[in-house]
Formats: sequence, structure tokens, C-alpha cells
Amino acid sequence: MSAPVAFKCPNCASPLKADDWDRDSGIIRCSYCRALSTVPTAGSGSAGSTQGGASPRVRPPVPLPSALTVDEGALGLTIQRRWFNWSVLFLIPFCIAWNGFMVFWYGAMFEHNAPWIFKLFPIAHVTVGVAMAYFTLATLFNRTRISVESGLIRIRHSPIPWRGNQDLDTNGVDQLYCKEKRHNGKNGPHYTYEVWAVLRDNTSCKILSTSMNEDQALFIEQKLEQALGIKDRPVAGEIVR
Repeated sequence: MSAPVAFKCPNCASPLKADDWDRDSGIIRCSYCRALSTVPTAGSGSAGSTQGGASPRVRPPVPLPSALTVDEGALGLTIQRRWFNWSVLFLIPFCIAWNGFMVFWYGAMFEHNAPWIFKLFPIAHVTVGVAMAYFTLATLFNRTRISVESGLIRIRHSPIPWRGNQDLDTNGVDQLYCKEKRHNGKNGPHYTYEVWAVLRDNTSCKILSTSMNEDQALFIEQKLEQALGIKDRPVAGEIVR
């Protein structure tokens, strides 16, 4: 069989190269976005998803990463992830300086009864300062709790309120997988990782996306699949392990 050279990645639409194809496994890994897909069958026009009829696979277990704790008891599975990372400490003095200046500015404007234009002008800066302080507090103190109990996958972020809390019916989950998210910056790209579910109605649902590293995302996928009795199968767009 010759390598599929005329097909595009179903995740990012980049042209697939011959070197992207692993002939032993039949899996294609896009050299640009690193998403997985399969060699298309005769009559198909593009690389396709491997969910549904794909055979189960056995992948090496992911060891428990740092910042995660696991409790597997009679009531079900609970994974907790601490958000803290050392880089957030550099934000603390920046937040203090930024928001301190905003307090000084508004104090001076109101003390001298300045025109309203001077009070409204820095609103965007105030918004940035509040958002930065909120993010810093959440990164310092928050934990994410992922549990499988009473027929639900429960996601909770606390104690600082954060978007993404949800309950997902386990009966509707067909497969779990991890996706890589690329962030482009002036110092080059960096990557964060998300955990997704393929539902039985052939839709996908993001379960978790709180700036995890690769090992944390893969470990959570692995433990959830074990708890739900799901046999691991390749899914188009997932990261390679």
C-alpha cells in the first residue's frame, strides 16, 4: 500500500505527508497539529475518525503525575488536581503594582473632583487588573475535583468560582480522549491539554480544560475509562501516547 499523500488532516485541514503515516499501526499523525486519524478506506476522500468500530488498543499506563491525587473507594472514583504552579508567583507583584496604581489614580481623581473623562478613561485597565488578580487567586488556591459517582461524571472547580462545572451522564459516554491546544506567543508556541468525551449520539463534549499538562490529561482520561469500563480506542484529533 502506498502512503496517503493526497489527503488532508480532519482536524486542521493541513496536507498530510507520507512521513505522517505509521504503517505498522495504520494511524496517521498530522505533522502540524499532531492530531490522529486513520488511513481512509477505498472510496473515502479524507482521513477519518477512528471511533465507533475501531478495535480496542492497549496503551502503557500513565503514572500518577504531580499535582494530582486519586481516591478509589466504594462510592466511586475521585481525582483532585491542584492548580498551583510556581510561575504564578511572578504575577503577584505585578498584580499588586497594577491594581495599586489604579487605586492611587482613582483616589486622586475623586479627591480633586476631576472631570468624568479622567475617571472613565482607565476602565479597560481596571478590567485587566481585576481579571489578572482573579486568575492569580484561582491559580494559587483552586482545585479541580473530578468524580465518578451515582452515574455521573462530576467536575467542580473551587474555592474560587470558575467556569466549567458540569455533570455528565456516564450512560451517554462512548469514549474519552485528550486534545492538544496550541497557543502562539511572541516566544513561540506552547501547549495545554484538554479531556474530551465522545458521546453516544456522535457528538463531542469537553470535560476538562484548566491548563493541564500532557501527563495530567492522559492520566485523567485513563482513570475515567477504567472507572466507566470503557475500552480505549483511537479517536481522530487526539494526542499520541
